[in-house]
Amino acid sequence: MTVNLLDDPHEKAREVAASKNLSTDALVTIALTQGLSRPLRGPHLEERAARATSKGIDAFLAQVPAVEPPEWDRLPEGCPRK
Repeated sequence: MTVNLLDDPHEKAREVAASKNLSTDALVTIALTQGLSRPLRGPHLEERAARATSKGIDAFLAQVPAVEPPEWDRLPEGCPRK
């Protein structure tokens, strides 16, 4: 596949690829793959959100152990809880 880029993005792609020891083709392939793996916004996502229910959430949350988090994973003093 041939892709024509404007000079600025092309130069930026070359710089980033060089900094990561990648070819420009490899960088573009990685970027395209990552971009396509993200869910696209649009009617499909809105339809799924409209079908969402809270059914089963209580059973799911009941599986979470009721223990205090370790010290390193606690909210700072004074941090508002939601």
